[in-house]
Amino acid sequence: MFDFAMGQNSLASLVLCALSALLFLLVWFFVSRASVRANEQIALLHEIAEQQRQQTELLKVLAAQARGAVPSVEAEDDSALSLRGFIPER
Repeated sequence: MFDFAMGQNSLASLVLCALSALLFLLVWFFVSRASVRANEQIALLHEIAEQQRQQTELLKVLAAQARGAVPSVEAEDDSALSLRGFIPER
């Protein structure tokens, strides 16, 4: 009836249970932390890809202007020539 209060085996099983719970929480913490960091890195990579796409569009427009050709897309001309969000090479 009082298994938990009596004997060394029951105390050892309680300690083992508590240690396994702490180990589980520790592993969960590190896995969760790694997942959050991976998501942040993915978001940053998407942002870099978008900025590179904008820089490519700007380069195409500037190359077309240097050749004297008229750019094919005039609606995006203002967005492509704006240097807002431009990241220079490091």
